[in-house]
Amino acid sequence: MKRLREEEVLKKFSLYSGEEEDEGPRWELCRALCRECGEWIGNKAAGEGEKGLGLLESLAAAEAFYQLVLLDGALTPESLSSPEVKLEIGKREEKALKLAREKRLACRGFLQEEEFYFGSVKA
Repeated sequence: MKRLREEEVLKKFSLYSGEEEDEGPRWELCRALCRECGEWIGNKAAGEGEKGLGLLESLAAAEAFYQLVLLDGALTPESLSSPEVKLEIGKREEKALKLAREKRLACRGFLQEEEFYFGSVKA
């Protein structure tokens, strides 16, 4: 288990999400998501020490951003329209998931494997 630096996760989260630190309930939600994802990724990290720490913190921030987007999507309609304006929100979840997947790929050497292959390989 690695201990991720919460402030570094929050900084990266803010860059990915565009959320700015303040004292409101929205930022408290962001902080909680970053803390939870930091613990989750820290528990999945292989080895000890500083190696890969920055990449793991980036992954935790991307996962927290994705969870925030999912929460936002659950609370808002996919699109809003009026005679003058049409606003579509649907692609944000897809893009946040893509970011999280890319960060996970960057960390593949620093995370414990979760999936196993049971079978035989023919030579």
